[in-house]
Amino acid sequence: MRYSREYLAMVASTYPSAMTHLRRDEGGYVNHPRDPGGATNFGITQAVYDGFRKRKGLATRSVKLIAEDEVATIYKTQYAEKVRYDDLPAGVDYATFDAAVNSGVSRGAKWLQASVGANADGVVGNQTVAKAKANDPVATVKSICARRLSFVRSLKTWTTFGRGWSRRIAGVEANGVAMALKAGGMSQRGVVAVTKAEAERAAATSRTQATSAGSSIVPAASATGTASVADLNATTIVVLSVVAVGLVAFAVYLFRKSSINRDRAAAYAAVAEGVTP
Repeated sequence: MRYSREYLAMVASTYPSAMTHLRRDEGGYVNHPRDPGGATNFGITQAVYDGFRKRKGLATRSVKLIAEDEVATIYKTQYAEKVRYDDLPAGVDYATFDAAVNSGVSRGAKWLQASVGANADGVVGNQTVAKAKANDPVATVKSICARRLSFVRSLKTWTTFGRGWSRRIAGVEANGVAMALKAGGMSQRGVVAVTKAEAERAAATSRTQATSAGSSIVPAASATGTASVADLNATTIVVLSVVAVGLVAFAVYLFRKSSINRDRAAAYAAVAEGVTP
């Protein structure tokens, strides 16, 4: 597949935008007690910074003191180049890059590879790049983000960082889709129309899931309330209790899915309005 000079220029131009989104999402210095990554500044952990300094023959120091040129070099050489950012289609490059920064290069690469049907070995090679170029970039961006979200939802720290992760991944999806559409030649008006439609679909799905979750609570509450405990035998009580617990768990699942789709709706709406989510 041959790409025009204009297309290649568009691909290269996504990096500054990706860095703007990334720097905003990562923020400054944090050292949250529940974050296994420990002290982090601009999304760069102390361990990554120590390795970078040592390879340059420099003394290690607190990541609080990291310089802007060091931040730029680390992101470019240890993340962007590792996932072959400049070789990937627009939008897919950003989605893969952000995932690599947030969850590790190997994991970000595997999500890309699984999304395009390449061998998921965690190393972006020529096969992965070729398959990424042959696949629909919009579908690939959505798939990467869905796989990434599924992973972070499985982490024990989801209860602490889940809302922030959900909003970040929703923003990556919405902005990545917009990048892919623009690189494919779609007009700004077209991009607005598509992202607005995505926002409406996500909002509708969120409302449906919230309603279904609420409906699940009613039978759960009534499962053990149809008769007094004294009137029920032990087996019936156990069965009703299991049913109630199952319905409550299902309701919680739907409420979480509703929240995730609400974040997606907000992210797509922000992109449609020209506001960075």
